[in-house]
Amino acid sequence: MRLASLLLPLCLAACGAKPRPVAPAPTDVTTSLDPGEDLGNASPGTSAGTRPGDAGTRPGTGAGDGAPKHYDLEEIRLSASATGDITATAPSQLLDQAKAALDAGHPQEAIALYRKLAADFPTSRLAPAALFNVGIVLENLGDIPAAIISYRDVVAAYPTGRESLDAHLRAAALEAEKKEWKHAERTLREIDARKDVSHLDRIEVQARLGYVLLMQERAPDARAALDAAIGAWRKATRVDDRYYIAMAHYYLGELAHRDFGKVLLRSADTMLKADLVQKEQLAAQAYDRWRHALEMKDPYWSLAAGYRMSHVFMELWLTAVHAPMPEGLDPAAKGYYEVEVHDRVRRHLHTALEGHEMNVKLAGAYGVENAWSEASRVRAAEIAAILARESKGEIVVPPVVVASPH
Repeated sequence: MRLASLLLPLCLAACGAKPRPVAPAPTDVTTSLDPGEDLGNASPGTSAGTRPGDAGTRPGTGAGDGAPKHYDLEEIRLSASATGDITATAPSQLLDQAKAALDAGHPQEAIALYRKLAADFPTSRLAPAALFNVGIVLENLGDIPAAIISYRDVVAAYPTGRESLDAHLRAAALEAEKKEWKHAERTLREIDARKDVSHLDRIEVQARLGYVLLMQERAPDARAALDAAIGAWRKATRVDDRYYIAMAHYYLGELAHRDFGKVLLRSADTMLKADLVQKEQLAAQAYDRWRHALEMKDPYWSLAAGYRMSHVFMELWLTAVHAPMPEGLDPAAKGYYEVEVHDRVRRHLHTALEGHEMNVKLAGAYGVENAWSEASRVRAAEIAAILARESKGEIVVPPVVVASPH
């Protein structure tokens, strides 16, 4: 990955040797920087199954994979009619009626029954579940603003408890899905201040908060939250589902990658070398974080990380072929320099190609196809085409901007 060490000899050959200040050596990294090998070593583990991939929302968080919660039990309310007939009503009956209404395709009737259960039996342990189910039904109907209000109603009526915490988390997830970053941040900070949040739950809270802060371009705060998610993971007794740990590692990689993108290459020889070294260091930092996400073996984040780990080598190649030429070159020297640069950094294309091909294979091993695996398939074809053209002697210099899935 040492672009500076690759390009500096070309400056010497093209311009003639002359003293240059020694740039700081790149920082040591812990990774092999070989996406093909790292992805080849990654195999599906025992973590949770396929996730939809959106960082703002995830089925299974409190929602029982999108299905309302149902319990048997408990209190009974007796009511007498004018004729003296006694009618007994139990929360479980109302729950069963609501489920039957849903099964019959009458969601509004189900919502009314869930709300009646909570109003008539506020102390029943089914009451918070009923109110939570109102949010689930509204969410499935696509009425996201009403669902958020409903989830907040659960928290207001029942400040503690599993359904309350799940409702709080769902509200934050939906706010993030709507890109209402300030509202999502407020909700997540409310959750973080709760006394009933376990280390396991705090992983999700901090990972989501880090993402939300990143979307607001608040890098230091985002990094602190993502680091806190990993810290909570280390404190947890057992974590079977590593989705949010992988998410935290992935977005720490994104933070380094954003810094990588901000480094602009200057034309003076000594400044160019320093800029290339800095980009290499940041690319290595991002790669390490993405590799940690890959190692969590969550299907979605593994494929996202695999794409990024591979594509960063394409970005390094683009950095090299678009780097400013040394000053004072005549036309012949410029042609020599350009050819030599392509020859020296072509290996980055081979590395990127191998990584993307392995990411497609990893998707097959997981039995998952998503935007990241498809993007790797597309990138592999693009890189193969560039290599084919360059093998015929063509100097390929594509645009710098290459879109990635989000």
